[in-house]
Amino acid sequence: MLNRAQFANDQNDAHQANFVRYAIYYTPQPGTPLATFGRSWFGRANDGATLQAFSEAGLTSAAAVKPLSARSRYSGLHSVFKAPFCLRDGMGIDALKARLISFANRRKQVETGPLTLARAGRFLVLRPVKPTPALDWLAAQCVATFDGFAESSNCAEANPGVHLNDHQRLLLKSFGDPHVLSEYRFYITLTGPLDAAHLERVAQALWPMLEDICASGVTVDGLSLLGESGDRAPLRLIGRYRLGA
Repeated sequence: MLNRAQFANDQNDAHQANFVRYAIYYTPQPGTPLATFGRSWFGRANDGATLQAFSEAGLTSAAAVKPLSARSRYSGLHSVFKAPFCLRDGMGIDALKARLISFANRRKQVETGPLTLARAGRFLVLRPVKPTPALDWLAAQCVATFDGFAESSNCAEANPGVHLNDHQRLLLKSFGDPHVLSEYRFYITLTGPLDAAHLERVAQALWPMLEDICASGVTVDGLSLLGESGDRAPLRLIGRYRLGA
């Protein structure tokens, strides 16, 4: 059953331009501590807590804060379950949405357990302290269920600057994403690429606002459908569909 937020998002989508690509992400439920932090961090870093934290870390410019959080064309906290893809001929948004609603209803919510603020290459991320097989399995089911909706090419955007091993290249060719199945890791990306010194300062600034969230972890309680309306356009939320209890 759709909740009010889902219904409102779906209603708003009726007035949007046709999308050319779609993605399935986890996005925090509105009103949760993680969602509240995300609203402060992504494009709204003018709240007192964020500015004070960055001032104490020597990062005094709010304008300098925003590019750090511009990791994705979706301006909000998220974790990828199905990377952006083009719909296969004969597949439509209504069928995709209906399948995602049915898929979500039949899957259980997953607790991440405690999170840690960590480096992933040049990025700063939140990731579970311990392995979470239930999240890995949910991601694998997403790939298996929704790959049939995607064009064989997946309209993949390979990053030539990222080194891939042979197995990852095979996954990229097969699924349009090198980080699926055995290569999947659940994480929530907080920043774009930073040098080591800058990354450390940002981590120190963010930690006081994330410590309680990390200690308790989060519940992956829904999956969100996002759409992209054109080349390099921002991804927009179409609907958030709650996982079964």
